[in-house]
Amino acid sequence: MAIRTSVIYGERIKQARELNNLTQSELARQVGCNQSAIAHFENDRTLPSNEILKAIAEVTGVLPSFFEREPTSGFSLGSLSYRSRRSLTKKEEAKAYQYAFTMYEQARYLSGKLSFPPLRLPRVSEKPTLSARVTRASLGLVPDKPISRLVNTFEYNGGLVFVTPFAMSKIDAFSGWATLDIDRPIIIVSYNIPGDRIRFSLAHEIGHLVMHGAPKGTMAVMEKEANAFAAEFLMPEDAIRSDLLAPITLTSIAQLKPKWGVSMQALIYRAHDLKIITDRQYRYLFEQLSAKGWRTREPSNLDIPIEAPQAFSKMVQSVYQSVEVYAEDMGLKPSIVRDWLLYN
Repeated sequence: MAIRTSVIYGERIKQARELNNLTQSELARQVGCNQSAIAHFENDRTLPSNEILKAIAEVTGVLPSFFEREPTSGFSLGSLSYRSRRSLTKKEEAKAYQYAFTMYEQARYLSGKLSFPPLRLPRVSEKPTLSARVTRASLGLVPDKPISRLVNTFEYNGGLVFVTPFAMSKIDAFSGWATLDIDRPIIIVSYNIPGDRIRFSLAHEIGHLVMHGAPKGTMAVMEKEANAFAAEFLMPEDAIRSDLLAPITLTSIAQLKPKWGVSMQALIYRAHDLKIITDRQYRYLFEQLSAKGWRTREPSNLDIPIEAPQAFSKMVQSVYQSVEVYAEDMGLKPSIVRDWLLYN
């Protein structure tokens, strides 16, 4: 059996394994070794042979050269670190983070060859409502109008959005500040969720990025603050009050959904938070939603279009003439890169 002589980083083996949602034992079975061998490889105690390394690469969808790339740092778990305490298994958390980290590494590599837009997202410690208003102003948004293209606005102002090529069953999105040319905000969104949920999730994560660069308070407090931020950011109080006029019915709420780009449920929550409707009216509206099956799936004719990220794909296209060359430089198979670029 040929012995591997080039430098192999065990952290890269772990990264490829967790990207594929595999335990050490599961990977070992597929490549024909034992779990302790995988553990030794990942902890840089021993080097895998050429044959084993090739098998690991084949199973995990990377090229053997991927394991020779020196690991980087600069992207923390961010909001995922406190979301995962409540909702994710260790495997789910690892897969989500490793996908985000892999995309971050690619963006960091490309950032050395390109210029990013100026970063305009603020970092403030005000109450959620004021923080949302400051953020709108910083991003050049009109204070009393709906945000028509939220992803584009975030990217135009120096952030990055990535969509996972897999569904995250327990969370819709997470975010963090990452070191690229400077510290920049990155949001990762789950694949295949409705457009209104994507928009609210993005606004929620922008709230975390703006207010919680350094986590403060309990997870419940931070989540509540991020939701309050998102509500004001997407549905500014001064503007939404003029639309939420009595009588508030499912019909009137449905008419507002396309305008504001949020779910009917979000509009009902907003009306209740602003004391436009009473507790009794709030419960009644949700009872009606449940009776119609709209708590799970709101009417398809009211679907909000899904806005795809563009910044990362444009970065790749600006530097590389083909996916194949780019994939080789990243140590990834072209099929994997195409799959990721399809959503980004």
